[in-house]
Amino acid sequence: MEWNLCLIGQKTTEPPQRHRRIDKLPPLLIKGEKGRRNQEYYEPAVVSLGPYHHNRPDLAQAEKYKLITLEEFSFSSGRKIDYLYNKVFEVVHDARKCYIDGSTDDYNDEEFNRMMLRDACFVLFFIECLSLSNKKVMLNNEYLGALGFANVVRDIFLLENQIPFVVLEVLLDLRFDDKGEKVLNGFFNYLNYGELIPREELKVLEDEYPLHLLELYRSYFISLSRFGLSSTISSRWRKWTKKTDAEEDYNYVKRNRSFASVMELKAKGIFVKCSYDESTNEDIKFHSRCCYGELELVRRAVSSNSKAIYLNMIAYEMCPHNPNDFRVSTYIRVMKSLIVHPDDVKELRNSSILLHTLGRDEEVVKMYDEIEVPAVNLYMFNQLRRGIEKHCKNKYKTWAAELITVYFSSPWKTVALLVASAILFTTFLQTYFTIRPLPDDSNENIIKLLRRCARYKPPSLP
Repeated sequence: MEWNLCLIGQKTTEPPQRHRRIDKLPPLLIKGEKGRRNQEYYEPAVVSLGPYHHNRPDLAQAEKYKLITLEEFSFSSGRKIDYLYNKVFEVVHDARKCYIDGSTDDYNDEEFNRMMLRDACFVLFFIECLSLSNKKVMLNNEYLGALGFANVVRDIFLLENQIPFVVLEVLLDLRFDDKGEKVLNGFFNYLNYGELIPREELKVLEDEYPLHLLELYRSYFISLSRFGLSSTISSRWRKWTKKTDAEEDYNYVKRNRSFASVMELKAKGIFVKCSYDESTNEDIKFHSRCCYGELELVRRAVSSNSKAIYLNMIAYEMCPHNPNDFRVSTYIRVMKSLIVHPDDVKELRNSSILLHTLGRDEEVVKMYDEIEVPAVNLYMFNQLRRGIEKHCKNKYKTWAAELITVYFSSPWKTVALLVASAILFTTFLQTYFTIRPLPDDSNENIIKLLRRCARYKPPSLP
């Protein structure tokens, strides 16, 4: 019942008897061809966080830097390291329970607590420096190098590289008066929009307690990734589509099929539009107007770390014991349908919807193509796809859209159309009066009328 409520978009309450864990990567995600190519995006490149990749020789450089970040966090919070150690030790048993059974057996409480403290301080120090534009962010370049610094963000959001949020919360309470709300908000805005300005109407810490940072960011991400559908459909059309929708409910292939790309939708009269009103909590909205359609999308920033973050959020949704609505997977699936050609990316850029730092638009197409989406929320995906397909099947709207896109897409095309229409009209009149000339009497009457108009003088004013 809980899964069914998730799939139809209703919020569920987690049963108290379920004990969620920080899972490892589901093996099926890396068995296919794309999965094997994407395997590197699930493994840390610079720093290990937590016990799953601890003591890897290739990540030893970051272990030295963790001691620096521990000292810096101690100095910034005004607390001694011993005090921080004791506060984290109060939740060490709860933190140990967050990992799968047997993964922490090699560490006693003292060793495990030391690991949690160093890793958590590393994460929070990096987030604080980046979010508040702190000059200490240059320490990352000094100890990890430019390439190492560029990969820290992706390592923080790996599924197998998570720190229990119960540990992060202890340190956030000691460092910030608002439990780190502003810092986390600014950091998540940087990932989503490429800017550090906090959006106060968006809350990252809600009633549901997050298990780790990846889950918290996913909650923030999907708060902007809801699907809306607004269209006007006649009763006769609705009666026919209701029967079609019922047939599709039992056909997985029809329900799971993709829709047209951005440029194909534009040819059908559906134009993409950037939605700046994020208070509605809807990332994708479709409106079917009188003679055109609008697909509203909230703007997003795509960087070199986006692929790893998307893949690990999808992996989180694929893990067992995590009933959810597959919101991130559905969003990525929609974007995979919309972006199949560099012209699609160009159109999204020109509409201020997509901002990317990958160099070429082809790289964005390649990124979305290489992301595998095993499952989506068919209810949400179908609502959007059906609305678009119903609009495209309306001949009146598609013909009106073709007229607009072909002949009125620019001022020069509009002028050319008017000139061509004037020439065609005058040619028609000339041909018509050549075949059927006016009678001579009518010609004389027209000439007399013109002469009278020429001799007419308006009466003088008194």
